[in-house]
Formats: sequence, structure tokens, C-alpha cells
Amino acid sequence: MARVLEGKTAVVTGGATGLGQAMAQLLAARGADLIVIDLDVATDTVAMIEEAGGSAASYCADLTDEAQVNDTFDAILRQHKSIDILVNNAGFYAVTRRPFWELDLSEWERVIMVNVRSVFLCSRAAATPMRQQGWGRIVNISSAVITFGMPNLMHYVAAKSAVAGMTRSMAAELGPFGVSVNAVAPGLVPTATATARQTIGAEALEQAVHSQAIQQPLAAADVAATVAFLCSPEAAMVSGQTILVNGGATFNGL
Repeated sequence: MARVLEGKTAVVTGGATGLGQAMAQLLAARGADLIVIDLDVATDTVAMIEEAGGSAASYCADLTDEAQVNDTFDAILRQHKSIDILVNNAGFYAVTRRPFWELDLSEWERVIMVNVRSVFLCSRAAATPMRQQGWGRIVNISSAVITFGMPNLMHYVAAKSAVAGMTRSMAAELGPFGVSVNAVAPGLVPTATATARQTIGAEALEQAVHSQAIQQPLAAADVAATVAFLCSPEAAMVSGQTILVNGGATFNGL
């Protein structure tokens, strides 16, 4: 595998498990020095990367807390001297689906805080070193649910729609500094984490696969590969886009 990210420092939020872990492993395999930020120590992710001959470190932080985010990114810069890639993967999905008129404000705010505020805080912290060095890649993880407005999950749909909108504004503002910003919107991906949390059942997965043009389950590796491409030199002129990775279940409108 070509090490096209050699010498780059990549930060993946929510990289301890699931999709984030797959993204971190692939970016490391392509040569990046990996930093994982999560609520929990990303011991398994770091071990997997190091066993494969890569470089990785883990930081713990609540990414909805401004002070913790700023302190963590300052520590990363002191230790690693640059932040070249940021993947905003940390998110919150484990909610009970129900009509929006039955949502309490506390649940609404938690979903928005984790899925939107964390993207803003981490991107703001990474934008300064990226602007100063004149190069950077930010990839935000949205969701394919924004294309069809999944019912009984309005707070999550709203949050992930905000991520796509933020991506466009960030791309416009950071482009003059040589920084690209894109979003990846995955369909339903059966990860071990999702299975353990019972957020993806067998029936839902079967329905999702049946709705796809390519009728086979999505894998974390499919999403990670798209993220890695957007971080690569080959994607230099791709910015402000939301890339659907959903087997052709829905399509982006132009």
C-alpha cells in the first residue's frame, strides 16, 4: 500500500472503535502519524497500528467541552509539531427512535452537542495550524440519512445535515489557505460497536441492503477508503463535497 501520507499527522476523533478505528488504521497504513481522540483511551486502535508498524497515540477528551478540545489540540501540536489531517468522526447515535414531538430537550441537545458542536470546536482548533502551514485536510462524517429525512430520528438528521452545511462553509473559508474540507455520508454500516449497542438490527440491515443498487452490506473499510482518498494528494481539487457511501441507496442532487 502506497504511503502517500508519510510525514503527515492525522487526528481522528472517536477512533477507539467502529468506523473511526477503521479510518485510523487505514490512514496509518498510508503513512500518517495517527492521533486518536476519544472519551476512552484508544488502546486497541493504538496497538493495532503499532503492531502493523505504524505510529499512533491516544488522547482522552470530551469533544463538546471547549477547554478540553483546545487543551488537547495544544498538546498535540507541542508533541507532533503539526496537524495536517482532521477526521471529525466522533458522534452520538444511540437513541430511541420516536416522533420529534415526543423528544425531550435534553436528548435533542445531547445529539446536537456531540454531532455538531464537536465538529465546530475541533475544526476551529485545527484550522489555525493548517492555515499557517498552507496545507490541510478536514473530513467530516455526516450520514446518508440526510438525503431522505429518516423518520423518528429528527435530531440526528438535523445534526448530520448541519455537518454537511458546515462542510461547505468551511471549504469556502479555508480554501484560500490550501485546506480542503469534505464530508463523507455513510449508509448503514454493521460494525461490532453498533451491534453491541443494538443500534443496528438484522431486519434493519436487510432492509438497507435491499434498498441499495449494490446489494451487499457496507463495511467500515468502504467508508475508511473514501476518507483516505479525500485526505490524499490525489484529492487536492475536491472540496466542499458530501460523498455518499451507501451502495447507491440514494443519490446526491446537483
